Amino acid sequence: MTGAVVVRFAPGVVGESRRQAHLAHAPEHGIPEFWSTFCGLRIPAEQAEVSTRPAGMPCVRCLSGGFPTLATPALTD
Repeated sequence: MTGAVVVRFAPGVVGESRRQAHLAHAPEHGIPEFWSTFCGLRIPAEQAEVSTRPAGMPCVRCLSGGFPTLATPALTD
């Protein structure tokens, strides 16, 4: 695999509202011990559901580049 994959907690691991779809780099070989998502969350491989297609409610932080806040640029005259 190369590129990005969608990773979320498998059913039953956490409540349904915490099963956001996170983005993570796909490894070239094998499966990592932890999936490190773009927003900084680490999901253990044995608790993860992985897909190459979008699935579920997206993590906004992953979609925005993993930044903790979205900064608004200052307006200039």
